[in-house]
Amino acid sequence: MPPLAPPPLMPPPLGPSGGLPRYPAHFGAPRPLPPPPRQPAPPKVHRLSPQNTLLALGVLLILAAGATFLAVNWRSLPVTAQAGIIATLAALAFTASIPASRRTLTGTAEALALLGTGLLTVDLYGARALGLISPTAINTPTYSAIIAATIAVLTLLMTRAAPKVVTYGVITVIAGQLALPLLLLHRTTLPIILAALLAQVLLTLFLSAKGTPAIRRTGSITAATVLVCILLTGTANTLWGLLTESTTYQTAAVTCLAAATGIAILHKRPLPTTIPSGIGEAVCAAAAAFAIATTLPQYADWLTTAFATALAITGLLAPRRTGKFAVVLHTATITAAAVDIVYCMAREDLRQLGYLAAIAAVLAVYAALRRVFDPVPTTAVASLSAQLAIVLFASDGYINAWPAAIALAALATTGIAIACAYAPPRADLNAVVGGVGISGGGVGVGGGGAPGPAPVRLGSYRPLELVLLITAACAAVLAEVAAATTATFTATGVVLTLTAAPLVAYGMNPRRRPALPIAALLFTGANTAFMLAANAHKLEWYTLPPAILLLTLGILAWRNRSSWISLGPGLLVGLAPSTFAASTLTADPLTTGTADWLRATLVVAAAVALILLGVRRSLQAPFLIGAAATAKIAIAQLLDLTPLLPRWITLATAGLILLTTGATYERRLTQTKQATRWISNLR
Repeated sequence: MPPLAPPPLMPPPLGPSGGLPRYPAHFGAPRPLPPPPRQPAPPKVHRLSPQNTLLALGVLLILAAGATFLAVNWRSLPVTAQAGIIATLAALAFTASIPASRRTLTGTAEALALLGTGLLTVDLYGARALGLISPTAINTPTYSAIIAATIAVLTLLMTRAAPKVVTYGVITVIAGQLALPLLLLHRTTLPIILAALLAQVLLTLFLSAKGTPAIRRTGSITAATVLVCILLTGTANTLWGLLTESTTYQTAAVTCLAAATGIAILHKRPLPTTIPSGIGEAVCAAAAAFAIATTLPQYADWLTTAFATALAITGLLAPRRTGKFAVVLHTATITAAAVDIVYCMAREDLRQLGYLAAIAAVLAVYAALRRVFDPVPTTAVASLSAQLAIVLFASDGYINAWPAAIALAALATTGIAIACAYAPPRADLNAVVGGVGISGGGVGVGGGGAPGPAPVRLGSYRPLELVLLITAACAAVLAEVAAATTATFTATGVVLTLTAAPLVAYGMNPRRRPALPIAALLFTGANTAFMLAANAHKLEWYTLPPAILLLTLGILAWRNRSSWISLGPGLLVGLAPSTFAASTLTADPLTTGTADWLRATLVVAAAVALILLGVRRSLQAPFLIGAAATAKIAIAQLLDLTPLLPRWITLATAGLILLTTGATYERRLTQTKQATRWISNLR
């Protein structure tokens, strides 16, 4: 009978409700531990070994010995013997590097290759210095080109005999770059030299691509270095041509060709990942744009502006706004615009700078409408550029101060009008509802007996709305400065009116009530400017229009709050100055005070109307202001007539008043308290 199988393991029974499960009675096989996390391999650090150090020092010492040998023994030995000795040593070094490389003596082979190249270079230069080759027979650049070509050819042949020696390939690439420019120097023009170097760059990349990795890296580095030198030389030459007013269109063409070639090479062979993406394309584009921008002013000043504008329009209309193409286009646009701006500033051409600013404003408006870029900074650029253009035109005398002030005021009006569309449509709990609230407390209009409205915080404004308001304020300030330079005050009044008009519409939004007092202040200033321009001397011309405006705004924003907040400012501005002016004493009020009597009569009529309005509507501000104005006029007129009355009448009247007050003191005190309580209950 087979043995019975062990019973299967059952899951541990659960404990009571809410408790932990019971401790299991049977345990399974232990689970294997997870493998430890792999540590990343430390980066490989290339350190100079003792062998390489010794070999390098040995090569340097032998080269120094060769140079010293030629310098010291030039009298004791013939020049041909000295040159032959150094050449023999160089040949021995070249020859010894071949078996060293085949026996995997890498360090020794590299040192011998470097030693042979150095000795050959010292020998060739020393032979000319010691007179073996006459300096007049061949000039220094040409002789250096011959030496570079000789070394390049010899090291190229050595790469066939010792292909494992990296030094030969590297020296071949480096020495091959020096022969052509040294040979063409002083023999042809700069554009031809740059074009030849560009062809050499392509040839270097093509040939080095077939070699070892070290040769490919060396070819890439040398080609990039030569290409950068071509770009720098070309841009420097075009800049010098601009400064000296000489023609450099050929150099500019070669520079642009080199930049295009560099961009094409980078498309096929990108830079290492350690270098930021797009930096090579940006350098090439900047060089080409700089060369063109510094060449075009040699023919016409506006050509550079047209070139920068064409690039900007292309960037706005391009279907792709990211990637290498966008980097090239934006870099070229910024470079051309910067060159144009600097050139115009150097020539103090304010009109051309104004055209640049106007073009920037138009393009920024298009970009903001099409949402090519972020509308917030684009809107700021559009408004500020337009303002700068107007200021530059006015400074250059292209337009007068009057049109400049009106144009700047129109910009401010447009900005505020557009901001009205971006204001929130309805108020929330943190906004001002039906009143004016200014942070820091000063003005509040609203209703009810409730506490004052919450202040409008800066964070409640949308970014685009805030930018529009700030740029509009800047335009308004500039417009006022331009208006101040005119001969009359009319320009100031027009500017203030144009700025205040859209503020009224903006302030009608319940969350934007602080704009209403600002509009009232601007309208007051505009009215004052118009009256000064009209040479008006009556006080009421300066007080009644602002008073009417304040009363209108107060009535529009009135929500059953205190009448001092909604009606008090307008009533005080309209009635208080006239009341004080009507109280002025005259020498003969019955004959020479006609104007004061007319003003006093009108003030009393307005004050009585305010008293009746206050009593009828239970409004405290109209009642007290009207009563104070009536009392002022009455006291002033009484003081005017007092010198004409007999002295005993004045004394008798004062005595009767005191007797009546003393006899009915308790009743008058009670009536005064009742009147005070009634006045305090008014709104």
